[in-house]
Amino acid sequence: MAKKKQQQTKSKQSNSKGQKGSDSKNSSDAWIPMRTGLIIVTAFSLGMAALTAWTAIPAKGWLEGIFWGLVFGGGVWLVFMIALLFNRFVRGKRY
Repeated sequence: MAKKKQQQTKSKQSNSKGQKGSDSKNSSDAWIPMRTGLIIVTAFSLGMAALTAWTAIPAKGWLEGIFWGLVFGGGVWLVFMIALLFNRFVRGKRY
């Protein structure tokens, strides 16, 4: 009788462990929320644009320096949008 109870409690424990594993986040879920990602990309693109313009202005002048800053800042957004569209195409729209 005692052995039967031990086996039943062991099976209950193994079932509860299996359920905990299924409740955990799937590895294909997003790592960060979309809003946080947009804030990070915005900050990075503005920083990249400012740094590029700041280093290009002494060599090329104000107009061309600002132009290349905008090009590099926009390039960050271009890469982000391409990656986002590819992700939505492959995984389906979830948000």
